[in-house]
Amino acid sequence: MKKLLTFTFILAVIMFQTDSLEAVKENTENDVMKEEISNNHKWKQTSSEMKMVHADSHDYDVWRNFIKKTVTCDITHKIKTEVWYCELHNHTKSEVSLEETIHSYKH
Repeated sequence: MKKLLTFTFILAVIMFQTDSLEAVKENTENDVMKEEISNNHKWKQTSSEMKMVHADSHDYDVWRNFIKKTVTCDITHKIKTEVWYCELHNHTKSEVSLEETIHSYKH
């Protein structure tokens, strides 16, 4: 009898969770539909910026004239940031992208 009650309880919990998951899916689908409908923006780029950011450094060994040297290589990221503005909805958005990874020594 105890096993039957436990099994019934577990089954009820599973059924409740699947119903709530379906409701969440429906709500998110409705939100996506609303965004697609109101997605008529007139985006204009307001600013663009390139920035060099020091990321890391590492040591590596090189051989010159049969002499082993340890050289430090600095890693720098070139990052581009763009800011966009929509006059219709008074929205802004920004896009950040990694343009290039630069090593101070070629190795």
